[in-house]
Amino acid sequence: MLVSFSFGNYKSFKDENTISLVAEIADANNEYSVSTPFEYSVLKTAAVYGANASGKSKLFDAMAFFRSVVRPPQNAKKIPVFDFWKNKYDTFRLSTKSVEKSSFFEVVFILDEIQYRYGLELNAKGILEEWLYRKNERETLILSRIVDEDGSLKMKIGKTFINAKVYANVVGAGMVSADVPLLTILATFNDTLSKEIVNWFGQMKIISANELVAPIEALMEENSKKEIINFMRAFDFNIEDFAMHEISPESIPEKMKSIIGEDALKGPVYDGVSTTHRLYNELYEKVGTRQFMMEVDESFGTNRLLRLSWSILRALKEGYTLLIDEIDSGLHPFIVSTIISLFYQTNNRAQLIVNTQNSSLLAYPIGYEDNNKDKKYLFRKDQIYIVNKNRYGESNVYPITHFQRNIRTSMEKMYLDGKFTGVPYVELDNILDLIGHESQG
Repeated sequence: MLVSFSFGNYKSFKDENTISLVAEIADANNEYSVSTPFEYSVLKTAAVYGANASGKSKLFDAMAFFRSVVRPPQNAKKIPVFDFWKNKYDTFRLSTKSVEKSSFFEVVFILDEIQYRYGLELNAKGILEEWLYRKNERETLILSRIVDEDGSLKMKIGKTFINAKVYANVVGAGMVSADVPLLTILATFNDTLSKEIVNWFGQMKIISANELVAPIEALMEENSKKEIINFMRAFDFNIEDFAMHEISPESIPEKMKSIIGEDALKGPVYDGVSTTHRLYNELYEKVGTRQFMMEVDESFGTNRLLRLSWSILRALKEGYTLLIDEIDSGLHPFIVSTIISLFYQTNNRAQLIVNTQNSSLLAYPIGYEDNNKDKKYLFRKDQIYIVNKNRYGESNVYPITHFQRNIRTSMEKMYLDGKFTGVPYVELDNILDLIGHESQG
């Protein structure tokens, strides 16, 4: 489970910022949080609010970037692209000092009842420092590496936790590179703990608001496809079936073939997802089915929920951490609130972190509870973060308790009234001037 994420000097975030999932409020029934072997509980969900262009998505980008450094994507031949992160690296660019400084990333998480703290400091040239600590009763160093001012590299491992033979072979073969974390290299050569930690990064899914890819592998496997269909039906989408829409390689233009590559054309080629709907006669009797193209014929909301479906199901079933950027994009608030509620009702290791513009979620109850004084809301005050951007273009993220500790009324009203900030300031008179109208108020 993710306990906290800290980072600095990345995109619109100039200074160090932290989002913590440590519960601040006692939760005897474990409704909102999960007990740990340590002196804290971990929240099951959290929500990030803020005005447009404040940095909400860039907060998620920072986590996605860190993940890509530790667990790089693979090319078509399943070989990790270790320097992939260099094309994504982006410091805060509105300060002459920041563009010359390094960036910082660190996570604290719990894996198999042990707390780990792992972090990196890097710049455009490579990794400058790396550290991993393990905590059971007290914190213990597992590995570290640092580039000194003279350019020399110093490394250290805890031989109790890291396979000394694997480490010696990696160092002896000159495999340590400024492009790749030492942790990732050790995992590549099958050090047990390193693989477990890299896999923890791998199970964490970050879905951007611009996610365009349907869960293709899941749709091509019959059991997982059935789960996705049932998930969609639960939200009243009358889709009978999904299938990958196969096309003939001969129908692909030659210029496109050169981009796709010959290897990709040797097997089946798909250009999207098709959906199956029931076909009725004039008496509303089912007489067959009709096919639609998901990307063309179905609504944006249907496409959006399909893209989220398998990640949500996996997180809930397997206890993963899921981050969804702009979860309310294209989805009705009731669907969104139901998805969030599921993380309270199922696997208590599953976590959901979202960012959203939808203030009504602050007033939604969990599940289908009656409207009474004892109803539980989707979010408590210790689960809400606000992202603000100042006049110098610097984003910062804070819990709402940073702005007001004593919250006795509706969080939605307080948010919309600007008590927590994070709402846009609109120059209405300027707009009225543009269209030649005077203000009525």
